[in-house]
Amino acid sequence: MKAVIYARYSSDNQREESITAQIRACTEYAERNGHSIIKIYTDEAKSAQTDDRPGFLKMMSEIKGNLVKPDFLIVHKIDRFARNRYDSAFYKRELRKAGVLVQSVLEHLDDSPESIILESVLEGMAEYYSKNLAREVMKGMRETALKAKHTGGLPPLGFDVDKDKNYIINESEAPAVRMIFEMRDAGHGYNSIRDALHKHGYKTKLGKPFGKNSLHEILRNKKYIGTYVFNRSASKTPDGKRNNHLSKSPEEVIEIPNAIPAIIPENLFWRVQNKMNQNKKLRSTGGHKAKVVYLLSGLIWCGECGKRMVGSSSTYKTRVTRETRQRYYYLCNNADRTKTCINKKINKRTIEEYVINKLKQGIFSEEAMTGLAEKLYTHYSNIKKETAGEGDYLKKELDKVDRQIKNIVDAIAEGTVVIRAFAEKLKSLENEKTTLESRYQEWLIKQQEQIVSKEKILEVLNTYRQALNSDDPLVVKQVIERFVKDVKINTDTIEVNLMVSVHTTGGGGGS
Repeated sequence: MKAVIYARYSSDNQREESITAQIRACTEYAERNGHSIIKIYTDEAKSAQTDDRPGFLKMMSEIKGNLVKPDFLIVHKIDRFARNRYDSAFYKRELRKAGVLVQSVLEHLDDSPESIILESVLEGMAEYYSKNLAREVMKGMRETALKAKHTGGLPPLGFDVDKDKNYIINESEAPAVRMIFEMRDAGHGYNSIRDALHKHGYKTKLGKPFGKNSLHEILRNKKYIGTYVFNRSASKTPDGKRNNHLSKSPEEVIEIPNAIPAIIPENLFWRVQNKMNQNKKLRSTGGHKAKVVYLLSGLIWCGECGKRMVGSSSTYKTRVTRETRQRYYYLCNNADRTKTCINKKINKRTIEEYVINKLKQGIFSEEAMTGLAEKLYTHYSNIKKETAGEGDYLKKELDKVDRQIKNIVDAIAEGTVVIRAFAEKLKSLENEKTTLESRYQEWLIKQQEQIVSKEKILEVLNTYRQALNSDDPLVVKQVIERFVKDVKINTDTIEVNLMVSVHTTGGGGGS
């Protein structure tokens, strides 16, 4: 069997040797399981909270494009793959389509239903860890912000930061900021402002030509009138994207007037804001229609012909007001394209509510969650017992490396070898020992601490239950994809198969 390795370390684990240790552990895991490694992908100092990881995206592209054809993707731990459950579900589904299974060295999960759900629990815990870490980091940043000091990153155009993290004016960049505001106040558009900046040789903070987005950010930034602002931009969406034009609620934002040097007068800033707001209203056409999310896409199948069912829609006019409205449903792909299937389309809202109710009854009722937590904990305990031998293996390897180091040191001390000839070998053995010690300590912690308890599993299941009631359809879809294996629509029955059965059958019922 062929396999690829993915390894990364993030900004909260700034150890370059972490990559080496992960690759070594993954390689040994592959050898023990008879897999041959065909390629290794890495990302250094990248968070798994989003998919903005060049090595990871290259790996996905090459697998989907059949440039590499592995049977397995090996990671050191589940959280090396993704700490965001939405991304994790999406990419694992893409890998399954390509015939690739994800395997973790430290979490020995198989393809059983229990392992699939346990993996969701572990990913939920990893995401909790990541968000908790971000929250702790935010606490420290807020303390810095309350003193109106720079909290990190690149300061805005026109500002520098001194050794005490205070904002100071960059006199070579400030004229560009004043030109941008004065031209916008005089009625010039973005293109005209951009051309004028280029003509005068002005660049962005990164030394690049100005674009419309960079101009917009500058024109909206209150720091230019001396108001310190922190935590303004809205949080990322479930798919890891951020819209810097959106702001958080006022109570979450820290604003301190007259806290830093001003580059432009306040009256100029507010005139520009009024003009921008008026233009925004003029451009508004009543808002964009929200994109319809089909919660069961990829999971719903025709029980009559076995083909996939797809989301579709049609328009109709109301009888009284003759208002045009949209009707949404799922229909058999075969019936729609070839007319060879007798199955009828089914109302989108009806079937989605039916599936959600099945989940609430079969997995997310109090009784079902208690039973599932018990089942998952037993499964996890069995996995933990199976990995107990990993400590013996690591201790044996450590003893072997220690003996080799001792032999070389003794030989050097006795003068029977040339130091230069063995220096490189000694350095290599010391590096190997460091890696093994790190892995052994990680194994010890894993054995000694109760990483997964029944209570922790119930906590994670509760977060999924709450997510199932979310107003965000993407969040609901994520839960459905985690816990529903498939949905089969027959002409007179509906069958919902859950990933794992607890005290119910996991099956469906009549339509």
